[in-house]
Amino acid sequence: MNVARTVRLAALTLVVALALNLSPARAQSAQPTKVATANPAKVFQQLQETTDLKAAIENKLKVFEQQKFEKQQKLKELEAQRNLLKPDAPAYQDKQRELLQASMEFQVWGQMFQADLQREQKMQMKTLFDKITASVTEVATQKGIDLVIAEQRPELDNIDQLNIDQVRALLSTRNVLFSVPQIDISNDVIAAMDARYKSGK
Repeated sequence: MNVARTVRLAALTLVVALALNLSPARAQSAQPTKVATANPAKVFQQLQETTDLKAAIENKLKVFEQQKFEKQQKLKELEAQRNLLKPDAPAYQDKQRELLQASMEFQVWGQMFQADLQREQKMQMKTLFDKITASVTEVATQKGIDLVIAEQRPELDNIDQLNIDQVRALLSTRNVLFSVPQIDISNDVIAAMDARYKSGK
């Protein structure tokens, strides 16, 4: 009897151990990591906010070119006024200084505009990238995704204009060699960001 009882206890212990090993918590921890991809370059290019920012920059450049033309015309007028004077005339030197001052101010104005524009574009790019990162996190969380890989696909449309080292460098930037389209959440990120942008949030 003692032997039979011992066998039954051992069998019961084995069943309990197996049940513990197959508990929901352990089964859940054994699930594979859910991975997705997102192409930041694609997202950046196709966002409505990017389109609007580009349009704003183009308008600024148009205004700049118009102002640049007007300033150049004034410089030409000053130069023409100076040329009407004799080089040894006192008024010639005054007009020469005026032309030199205006020319220096024109150059500084152009350099300041370019510096301000580049700084604005860099800040806009960083802000958009931060928004993309936040949106990827939001979409991934909603879909129960554990890891999102930033996919990079180099463009080689102008391969004839590149040397071998440039082609090699571009090819080496590709970080995903194969993935099924179903795991790409780029379009979901674009849709989420466009919706938030249009709502003004």
